[in-house]
Amino acid sequence: MNFSSTRFFKRFALDHRGSLTIQFAFIMIPMIAFSGIAIDYSKAMGIKKQLQDIADSTVIAGARLPATTSQKRLDEAHHLLAAALANTSLEDVKTNIQATNANVRIEASYNYKTSLMGILGVENMQIAVKSAAQSQVENGGVACLIALNETIDDGLHLQGINKVSSRNCWTWVNSDSSSAINATGTSMGTGQGFCSHGGAVGAEHFDPQPYTQCDRIGDPFASKWSNYQPENTTCEYTDQTYKNGIYTMRPGVYCGNTVLKPQADVRMMPGLYVFRGGYLEVQGQASLSGDAVTLYFDGNNTRMIVRGGGNIDIKAPDSGEFAGFVMMEPNAADTNIRETIIQGGGRIKMEGVLYAPYWRVSVSGNGDINETSKYFAMIANHYYMEGNGSIYIQSNAESAQLPDLMPRIKTGPRLLY
Repeated sequence: MNFSSTRFFKRFALDHRGSLTIQFAFIMIPMIAFSGIAIDYSKAMGIKKQLQDIADSTVIAGARLPATTSQKRLDEAHHLLAAALANTSLEDVKTNIQATNANVRIEASYNYKTSLMGILGVENMQIAVKSAAQSQVENGGVACLIALNETIDDGLHLQGINKVSSRNCWTWVNSDSSSAINATGTSMGTGQGFCSHGGAVGAEHFDPQPYTQCDRIGDPFASKWSNYQPENTTCEYTDQTYKNGIYTMRPGVYCGNTVLKPQADVRMMPGLYVFRGGYLEVQGQASLSGDAVTLYFDGNNTRMIVRGGGNIDIKAPDSGEFAGFVMMEPNAADTNIRETIIQGGGRIKMEGVLYAPYWRVSVSGNGDINETSKYFAMIANHYYMEGNGSIYIQSNAESAQLPDLMPRIKTGPRLLY
């Protein structure tokens, strides 16, 4: 190095103007970096909020659907999410959607390409959100008429000018048949809702029209009653016939057929009545009444028959082992379906739950059935209703001072997270 070069570097080292320029350059680099971070972070947070709002609105809308199959809810969630994303500038959003009959869950992620953070080597930011909503139980959303048979064509059949009214509760049919719910003639079903695992024929006969492809409702009492056997198995009364006159029945085991002839007025003492190996028949102009009673049909070929003009006024107990159950046929040695016949024309009032997984409940004849009952619900194999009468199903257990036993329908979405 020559003398002139040495002198130049000495002057440069002593020149403060040059050092200030270098210092300013070093200061500007982090200032630009921090500004880039702030700008990119702000944009990323805006995108995240946008994605979160879309996810939340999608799961809420999906969960708001009436009780339906998981696949239908999943399909609707996909449709809603795609429509919402189409109205944004976001491309290649990755989504994962899960849905059941009760809830919808969404995870969404977006790869945001940074603007200024690239000078620090950060070219992408991964933005991820998740949301979930589920239907929640609302008061009044109760299934009060349930058909358990999963394959029959007539899970609920209406014909003639028959009317079925479930004013404050749902009818639920588990059959996968395309005609699981069907109606003909001028028959009409009204209620809070109708749901079929299969299809519906004659949907115009229902108000509101039935939902189809709903998930099944399992037997809510199977675990409690399917293996139950009454303690007393000894026949105490056999082939009882009550003719014209006033009679008192006492709790116990009634074997064979128990028949109330015309003009018989039979009053039941409170307790459990077990009918085994036959039927209980109330003929026209006969009457059967009782408070705090449960009619328990045990064994094969047991059923109840109420002929046109027969009068029934019975109410379930409000406490004890059979609280809320007015009529039961919970198990059988075979799976053959027995037909229980209720013909209108007389005064028929039953308060409580009729639980009979192996019964086909046939309702026919004239007159109104259970019009004055405050609480009546049925779980049976299936239902066949015809004639020109009406049957009323009610779900107001509290007003009847009975326990509320029937399962609730999940409606009204609630955001989980």
